[in-house]
Amino acid sequence: MMRLLIALLVCCLAAALASADGLDALKAAMGDTNVKIEKKARLTEGDEKKPSLKGETWTFAAGAAKPQIHYTRYLNVPPHFTGQYPSLAGYDMGVGLDGGPFGNWYRGNCLRVLVNGHDIMAAAPATRVESKEGPNGYLRFIWEFNENRKLALNFLVPDDGHAIFLRVDLTLPGMAVESIKVSLHGYPGGFGPAHGIPSHRYAYTSQGAAGEVPPDFKPSEAQPYPALPLTPADTWVFYGDKHEKKGALGLLLPADALEGGAVKLSNYGVTTSLDYPLEARKLYIGLYAYEQTNEAAEATFKERVVADREFMINTAYWPE
Repeated sequence: MMRLLIALLVCCLAAALASADGLDALKAAMGDTNVKIEKKARLTEGDEKKPSLKGETWTFAAGAAKPQIHYTRYLNVPPHFTGQYPSLAGYDMGVGLDGGPFGNWYRGNCLRVLVNGHDIMAAAPATRVESKEGPNGYLRFIWEFNENRKLALNFLVPDDGHAIFLRVDLTLPGMAVESIKVSLHGYPGGFGPAHGIPSHRYAYTSQGAAGEVPPDFKPSEAQPYPALPLTPADTWVFYGDKHEKKGALGLLLPADALEGGAVKLSNYGVTTSLDYPLEARKLYIGLYAYEQTNEAAEATFKERVVADREFMINTAYWPE
């Protein structure tokens, strides 16, 4: 009997591992939930002059940093306050990251998705927000619009919390698509310049584009802040600060994902614009943040990019 049970277990394990999502399914079936999620919400009631403001935070029990994802927005469902108070007002609202070094991706507003130049996340609050515990941590935001058009942000946090992966799903039936862009906002090295602390931001891409902003850099019309071009061949970007010597960030992309884009440096925030082909409907992005020194962070990042790219593309973003 014992031999029979062992044989059955081996068969089940082999079958589970045969598929990309098999290991996750096997863990779930055995009740092995590795990543717990704690959610906290806050609501500021509105009045006749301003809509209600809602903020939510999801903390993933994954790794030492315990990554967090924030979502702050006005609950301005039309026809109330339309135009005067967009759902994401100002630079400090939207979807952001936090938890240890992930806060350097900016907790208030890390990313925006633009189609034909329109910030579709800002048009209205997300229609649905759902999280799920499991072998990884799962969180998704869904915006639903007229004519069956939809945007979904699907976040995936692995059980060791070393990165936060994102799949952006676009459903755009009947739309004449002229541009698709994702804008990312980061502060490699932290927020010292806001408190009078010098900075020395730098970044470089997988294809060798590099730039930096030394402490004595004075931007001018003749010498603006550097902007590093992104090409279809680029698969990652590494960001750091030579003054702080830690707090670096990393960005991971699939091969041949982009149409182009740019990394725009400054002495404070760094904006990364990712331009996608017009037919793109699933956009994969990996976000990394480090507490160790820049040199150690760079080595760790480069060691993981190949395996993580496969994980990012082939892992289920919502377990069934």
